[in-house]
Amino acid sequence: MGSMKNRFTQILLKKKFGKVKLLRPLLKAIKVFCIGALAIYIPMAAIAYTSNERTRTERYAAILVSAHAILGNDHWLPPLALLGSYPSWTLYFNSRRLKTEYFLSATCDDFKRVLLDYKYQSVVLVGHGSYNHWRATDDSVSVFDVQRMAGKYSKKEGEWFQLSCALHEFSDIQLGEPVMKSGRSYAYNGEAGMIHFVLDALTPFWIIKADTKRRNASKIKPFQPRAKSGNLNN
Repeated sequence: MGSMKNRFTQILLKKKFGKVKLLRPLLKAIKVFCIGALAIYIPMAAIAYTSNERTRTERYAAILVSAHAILGNDHWLPPLALLGSYPSWTLYFNSRRLKTEYFLSATCDDFKRVLLDYKYQSVVLVGHGSYNHWRATDDSVSVFDVQRMAGKYSKKEGEWFQLSCALHEFSDIQLGEPVMKSGRSYAYNGEAGMIHFVLDALTPFWIIKADTKRRNASKIKPFQPRAKSGNLNN
């Protein structure tokens, strides 16, 4: 009986430590990846911060990150979004002669402030939403709210990026279209998830720009009648 118990114990220990041995290469790979990511991120963040400080301009790109995410008010998510996007987005806007300013857990009042203040020439919205609205931390802002404020703000000359779902809910007008003078208002096609934000944080706005380009290219052109020919056969 005792030998059977010892044998059973040996089998359990073998299975347990066998699994640990299998996990060791995976844990080592994760450790190497994290160290490599930090080795790249820290210098890039330092370069971006220095670039932002040295960009001599009074014009800004406002980056509004909502805390209305997974469970409602997830105030721990905006700092993660800041860490993930800061180097690439800051360098992107600096190259366009704009400084960056982040609004973490951004509210409707933050949105209105950015809309009314002419120093903010580009706008980035991060959070839930649709083609026609964006969910701030405290409430939603729709294209109708923007249109009602017409005349109170000057049109902006930069770019508008809305990193949220882009389903058409109640209008064919994208939320940023009434705001931008250039017409450069970018949104995804339909549903969007965390992977979209991650990719656009690493490769500044490549996915959302590609989606907008495809959507604009697929729009049906208005019918144009063919010119009459003088050699028609009756």
